[in-house]
Amino acid sequence: MKIVVVEDSPPMQRVLLSQLARVPGLEVVGVASGEPEAIELIERVRPDLVLLDLFLSPGHGMKVLEAVRRAQNPVKVLILSNELIHDEYRQLGEKFDVLAFHDKGEGLGRLLADLHRVVADHTLPPA
Repeated sequence: MKIVVVEDSPPMQRVLLSQLARVPGLEVVGVASGEPEAIELIERVRPDLVLLDLFLSPGHGMKVLEAVRRAQNPVKVLILSNELIHDEYRQLGEKFDVLAFHDKGEGLGRLLADLHRVVADHTLPPA
């Protein structure tokens, strides 16, 4: 399964790439730091899955997701954030078929478990 990582923090990018390399069946096909770069990369490489930071510099993850959906790209998306995920974002996530939201502050355990499930059977349990 091909994955694109959209994360603006270089240290967090390194952590994520290191952890993703340990998930069998997952192949990182691109990394982007900001909104314009992410939109272009996702459209160009057409991954199966995007790991998308909510707050980017420059830009915002929901704007990336909106552009991807507007282009009728059905890519699966997992959202990352280090800030509280407000109801507004959860509603947009539901509208745009986000698989799950993950708080970076809680560590990567649940994210990695979800990634293993998505790779294994392309589904996640209800949130």
